[in-house]
Amino acid sequence: MKNINLIFDFDSTLLQLETIEVLADFALKKNTNREVILKEIKEITSLAMSGKILFSVALKKRISLLNINKKHIDETMLFLKTKLSNSFQDNIQLFNKHIENCYVVSGGFKEIIIPILIDYGFNKNHIYANSFIYDNKGNATIDEKNNLSKDGGKQLAATNIPGYKIIIGDGYTDYELKKSGTAKKFILYTENIFRPELKNKADYIANNFNDVFRYVNNEK
Repeated sequence: MKNINLIFDFDSTLLQLETIEVLADFALKKNTNREVILKEIKEITSLAMSGKILFSVALKKRISLLNINKKHIDETMLFLKTKLSNSFQDNIQLFNKHIENCYVVSGGFKEIIIPILIDYGFNKNHIYANSFIYDNKGNATIDEKNNLSKDGGKQLAATNIPGYKIIIGDGYTDYELKKSGTAKKFILYTENIFRPELKNKADYIANNFNDVFRYVNNEK
């Protein structure tokens, strides 16, 4: 029997939404150009997840449009606690059964992901994501020394994960783990968003987490 480790993306996979778009919503509440900036952020996210621009470029562009502080990050985390994917909630028992083999590798942020997922038994040491640096007023910038802020960051993080690896995600950066050989299989996750340009790159297309665990059991 293979020692299978499951690597989950967070945004639009475990979560219904894109964290950075929700974070932007809180950060721009008093900005008169709010709608224009939110639209631009969504467009940049879509380009990055489709593999049309580099992730590092997309991350910096989106963050540069915002003035983020710790309050916005805390508000985002509390809001997203109720926005996990519907089939995540429906399959809690399956997650619990496999929890020691569950990892998260995300372009999102540890400060948001860890407080949400540890409530469901995820090991915080199994969560790889971006992180913030704060000044003495609580203003936040991206930690650019963190590998997840760089191109190929997901592959670098995933090299820390042993065994036979299956990546489950909705975007091009998830597929890159399979493309690079870091993961053996790529499951395209479509419950929250379907990116058709990735359809032919996937070993399997999952509409929900029940599909994911059915596939994993067949792989053993």
